[in-house]
Amino acid sequence: MTPKERLDAVEDILHRLAAAQQRSQERHEELAETVQLLTSDVQQDAENIRALARNSQILHRSIKALETIAAAHS
Repeated sequence: MTPKERLDAVEDILHRLAAAQQRSQERHEELAETVQLLTSDVQQDAENIRALARNSQILHRSIKALETIAAAHS
């Protein structure tokens, strides 16, 4: 291999490495965006679960109150 051929080979490798690094960076950014969206979804799910739990407690108390009223009138 001549020095010119070696230099061309090294330059080719460097270009391929730069392209691979660019693709890797783009993929990293896409994944970071996906994680951010998923985090937001999980936070919303958690808020919804807390609201459902509060509603369940309110309904439970209402049912218990109705049972008490029904028992008093029987």
